[in-house]
Parts: sequence; C-alpha cells; structure tokens
Amino acid sequence: MKTDSDLGRMAYQLVADCKVGLMTTASAEGQPHATWMNFETKGYLDEIFTITAPITQKVANIRENPRTEWLFSNPSMERVVLVCGNTRVIEGPDMKPYWDAVPGKSKAYYREYANPQESDHFVVLCTTVGKIVLNRPSMYRKFTVKEEDAANPHSVFCLPDPPAS
Repeated sequence: MKTDSDLGRMAYQLVADCKVGLMTTASAEGQPHATWMNFETKGYLDEIFTITAPITQKVANIRENPRTEWLFSNPSMERVVLVCGNTRVIEGPDMKPYWDAVPGKSKAYYREYANPQESDHFVVLCTTVGKIVLNRPSMYRKFTVKEEDAANPHSVFCLPDPPAS
C-alpha cells in the first residue's frame, strides 16, 4: 500500500535519504536484537528489503518471530521514522529480483561471509510495512502515517506543541 499523503511523502523521503536503518528483531522468547543494515525500497514504503547471511541472529529471530521494526532518522535526529511489519526470509530463485535491486554488494559487510556476487550464499529479508510512525522528538510530536489496524483509537498519538519560551 502506498502512503499518498504529505506525512507519507515526508516519511518516505526521510527513509530514502538514509544510507542505513536500524533493524530490530526479537526471538520467540522476546529477546531483542538490533543491527544497522543497508536497505532498499521500491520507491515507496510498502516493503523494505536487505541482504544478509543466513547464519545471522536476525535471520534466526525472524524464522521464530517475523515481527520487526526499523528505525530511520535524519543526521540531527530531528525527525525519526519507525516502520513496523512482518519480515520474511527469501531464499533461492525467489530472491533474484531483490538481489538485482541492491547496488554496491561488493562493499557490503556481508561480503565477509562469502563472495557477494554469488547470491546462493545469502538470503533476502523483506519487511512488509504495516505501520509507519513519523516522530519529531524535539517537538514532542508523533504522527501515525499508516496503521495496520486503522480502527485502533490509539493509532495516532499527538502531543500539543510545547509552550513558547
């Protein structure tokens, strides 16, 4: 689903301007694991995908518990985007379109595991976006751009502007 609103475009632009995002997974027991990842989108925020080795902790966590969260921010941390959704592990020939869409594989960290030109040594992690929250921490503002459960009355949280000084 494309987010066609000013907030949606603002959230997408912030994500598109980032070089890395913080991906957080959790084991079946709830033990969190966060790691910085290179990532790609398809020009809008319906999926976020990345490449990794199949032997990593994040892959083990996703196989047990597909819920993940990504965090992106501008350099000053003035704007932060949280993206939540289910992530699937894609292997074999199904990963080819994702593999082909990722540039710079020869410079990626995962090249330490195997030859980055050979996709059969890697997996694609693809997050289907279910929720997008645009945060303005310095202004105490949060805007839900997209919510899986739009009927949830708590899906939009917005504090008033801080008092003028």
